[in-house]
Amino acid sequence: MCRRLCVALLLLCMFACQAGIIRPTHPQTRLLETGLFSFSFAPKSATQQSAAVASTTGGMVYLSPTASQFSSNLESTVTQRSIYYNVITPDGSVVQQQAIPGSAYMDFDETLDGIMQRYDVPGLAVSITRNGEPVFVRSYGYADKEKGQLVSDQSLFRIASLSKPITSAGILKLIQDGKLTLADKVFGPEGILADEFPEPVADPNIAQITVYQLLIHTSGLTNSGGDPMLVDRAATAREIITEEVLHRVLEHEPGSTVAYSNLGYSILGRVIEKVTSKPYQDFIQEEVLLPAKIIGMRIAGDSMAQQVPGEVTYYQEEYDPYTYNMARMDAHGGWLSSTGDLMRFMALIDRNPAIPDLIEDNLLQATYFGGETWTHYGSLPGTTAVLSRVNDEYSFVVLANTRYNRSPNRIADEVSNALKEKILSMESWPTGAEQLAIND
Repeated sequence: MCRRLCVALLLLCMFACQAGIIRPTHPQTRLLETGLFSFSFAPKSATQQSAAVASTTGGMVYLSPTASQFSSNLESTVTQRSIYYNVITPDGSVVQQQAIPGSAYMDFDETLDGIMQRYDVPGLAVSITRNGEPVFVRSYGYADKEKGQLVSDQSLFRIASLSKPITSAGILKLIQDGKLTLADKVFGPEGILADEFPEPVADPNIAQITVYQLLIHTSGLTNSGGDPMLVDRAATAREIITEEVLHRVLEHEPGSTVAYSNLGYSILGRVIEKVTSKPYQDFIQEEVLLPAKIIGMRIAGDSMAQQVPGEVTYYQEEYDPYTYNMARMDAHGGWLSSTGDLMRFMALIDRNPAIPDLIEDNLLQATYFGGETWTHYGSLPGTTAVLSRVNDEYSFVVLANTRYNRSPNRIADEVSNALKEKILSMESWPTGAEQLAIND
């Protein structure tokens, strides 16, 4: 009896020690561990480094992002089972196809499937480009579980804070065309919106806020007391801005401190409307998206009844994804897009000469678009979105119709880090003909 007890204790100790072993970090992971920076510009020195900034809805911007601890353990959590991805047939229908072990993309398929299983993700769409050309386009799971509708690369998702890069491009286009400057003031007697909103009463410093400060989140506007863009669902954007201009006391002097602001980008949307005399959505579609032949992107509706053809259903147990005023969120979080359209947009701002940019390089360099590596997240209940410039060659986009609400950026972190690791480790990609064969 004593001998059996000793053996049992020995085995228990062995298992306990094994559970505590940490797997070595993959070499490619170490390549990504270069620091976490703000969105504003590519840091040239240590004095320009700062922490990433996040919104209350989970939006985030990184420059030179670090690989998270999760990516090194992704493969160990993937179970051996059949994996399916979705394919559009010649007649336009979407069908499931089994991933073939040993195929060129199986490593990607296994990793993404593992993340979907771990966080109960209904549907996921991914697109990777190299020098503007797609090298990996995959979709998995369901756009609508109840109806059995599958996700495709043409499915429309809410992209939440990925709307901000779109607004940034619109502002930079106006500056490039000579209709604005980065130094223009926004409020007060000298402001662009002087005749649109009252003069600031509670804090005259609001009259010192510039277009540039709104772009890079240094306007002094913060979310103390709650994000003003996510309360009082019935209020319009203009009503909220008026209230803030009249009663807000800035916590920081404009230009001094980074604080992520949905309100700031809503204000930029109103700047676009004032300067162009067009509704925000119309200007963006005509002057930013149409040049890239993007015709599917639009502002989302609030309810399931307002969903457009091809739009996914959003799933979130903790919160109802259909309680947001999406039209009011237009410039900071209101857009719908497919992965394909977002990659076409990315080609307008990625500084890759393979496809000419819409915006001149000197203006792109004034924002985080000038970073060697940058990643922007979008997050709402029912939405996870990632747009990333990996390096001078590669970019990718990820869209999903849920988020892990206990840690809203968890899915984005894991997918983003895994894709960067695998992209950097790829020695070659299947040719166009080989990609077609993989999907047959």
